[in-house]
Amino acid sequence: MPGWLPLLVMPALLALPNALAAEVYKWTDEEGVVHYSDAAPAEQVHQAFRFEGYSEIEMRGNISAAESVARGRRELQARTHSGNDNDKKKRRKEIEAREHEAHCQALVERIERIDSRLRAGGYSVNQGNRLRAERRELSGKRAWDCLRN
Repeated sequence: MPGWLPLLVMPALLALPNALAAEVYKWTDEEGVVHYSDAAPAEQVHQAFRFEGYSEIEMRGNISAAESVARGRRELQARTHSGNDNDKKKRRKEIEAREHEAHCQALVERIERIDSRLRAGGYSVNQGNRLRAERRELSGKRAWDCLRN
């Protein structure tokens, strides 16, 4: 291969990502709706949009808030619906509900401990695979036992 060939090929390869990058356009219509498209609108004032990457949204706070609201509703229902006939059944249901909440909280804590261990690093490949498998299993169990209605 001639020595000058890499000198010709290298600039072309460096320019390739810019040539392949898709243009995205952003504009707002008359009703205030923001649009994104890979084709520039013909009759609208628009601007090129540069994608900066994905944002990560933490869901753990939403889940714990939902569990707290559900717990408050159950407690309110228990206080407002008291009757002598069904006291034993209600107490049993309340106990089962508390045990269920404790079970769900224990699953959340175990998942958080595993996540913390995975973030800390310093483990072998096998240990990491075992931790991720355990997290998947616990997350599935939590989804089945705690999050479905």
